[in-house]
Amino acid sequence: MSSHDHEVEEVLPPTPGDRVITFLKRKDVVQSFVLGIFFTLVFVILGRDFYPKWMPTIMSTDMKANEALMVAFTYISAPVCGVVLGIATYTFLNRHTGDTPPEDGPAIRTNTPVVVVWGIVSSLMALLAIIWGLVELNVGSEAAASEARTAMVVEVTGSQWVWTFKYPAQGIETHELNLPIDQPVIFDVISSDVNHSFWPVQLGVKVDANRLQTTVVHTTPTKLGAIDVKCAELCGLYHAYMETTGQIMTAADFNNWVTAQGGHVA
Repeated sequence: MSSHDHEVEEVLPPTPGDRVITFLKRKDVVQSFVLGIFFTLVFVILGRDFYPKWMPTIMSTDMKANEALMVAFTYISAPVCGVVLGIATYTFLNRHTGDTPPEDGPAIRTNTPVVVVWGIVSSLMALLAIIWGLVELNVGSEAAASEARTAMVVEVTGSQWVWTFKYPAQGIETHELNLPIDQPVIFDVISSDVNHSFWPVQLGVKVDANRLQTTVVHTTPTKLGAIDVKCAELCGLYHAYMETTGQIMTAADFNNWVTAQGGHVA
């Protein structure tokens, strides 16, 4: 027998690339990936075709921006939801039904590629959200500054459990919020008792009403029609009934309404 027959073939340890390829070829990974793609497409379709229809009527520049933000973040988060639901669905469909459970698989924290990819993706998504928010804040601040001279001021007071609207330039005070279309408006919001939250739903703005501090929010109505004003802060026994209505009117109709309330056209 030759010495060659006694040689033992050296077995090299798998490289990181080999481990990744082996991982991607596993049956559970492939099926979870396919399910993840399916759920991702479901959320993309929901964000594109259904979410805008389920949102309140768009009646201001801010509500339009809210719709765009909702759709964009649905697209961004769809792959994350797809991965989570894909793994969960695979696990549910292939759950163990015998008497003796199988041994636990390796922990995710020991899978370096998964940990690295998950960390990078999560960091990028968090960074995107921060940058997006800062940009929107700056755009909103610039818009408020440019519209401040021409904006109509409405002083909003929340109290248990009613909203009061004072129009200083028009000299009237009411419990319904009527506004002229295409007229920038600034809301100076305060509370006379506990904390409330001023939320004219179709206008897409929401801000806290505090007792000792006036908060300010602005928007520009862009569509005629009825609006709903609600309180979005739990404020006591009749919180659910702290709501009123209003209208986005033409400038002529608004002036007529002001005159009918005993005020004067600004």
